[in-house]
Amino acid sequence: MLSDKTLKRIFIVVLLLFISCSDKSEKIPALNYEDKKQMLEIIKKFFDENTSHAFGGVFDESGKETIIAGIEKNDKSEWGIKFYQLRLNDNKLEVVFETNLLNGSFKESLVDKIKFPMRDYELIYYNSQGYFMGSGGGEVISYIIDFGKKEIYYAHLVADPVVPPSLFISKNTQDKYIREFFYTYFKKDYPMLRIVEEDITLE
Repeated sequence: MLSDKTLKRIFIVVLLLFISCSDKSEKIPALNYEDKKQMLEIIKKFFDENTSHAFGGVFDESGKETIIAGIEKNDKSEWGIKFYQLRLNDNKLEVVFETNLLNGSFKESLVDKIKFPMRDYELIYYNSQGYFMGSGGGEVISYIIDFGKKEIYYAHLVADPVVPPSLFISKNTQDKYIREFFYTYFKKDYPMLRIVEEDITLE
């Protein structure tokens, strides 16, 4: 017969295996795609704990709800922000599309869903706001990300004592509504704003 000590050891091993298997197969709860708080909690727990923003909704022509997660990378090899489009499939979060690493930070930034004419789905809007601005000027980085077209529209404002307020809008931004949105947004704070053909890099 097995001793009490041996039985206890077997019981502990079985218990640990049960707990381990339970953790791995933990069910993702029913999703409310309009609940930002729930989206963020679920993405942090089941995808990446470093997630800063999460939005649920329809983000492409499929008409199906997916989740957009924004994660900031800040280590020796990577610095910047990335956005992921995720879908729930068989109790797992799968990556549908991810952006390249983009210049920017989620600190002090504005990130939200945005809707434009001629699209049946939402896009993601990012604006660095005052994070890269100082008393002597600076820059504001802005993106509108279209997951349906897998396009990233980019606008870069430079406000510097030496250079008049200048706005560069990426060449792929052909949609007049998006171009107008970028320009109108920055024009409010910089009445003398000019559009430039080449992006400006601050030293």
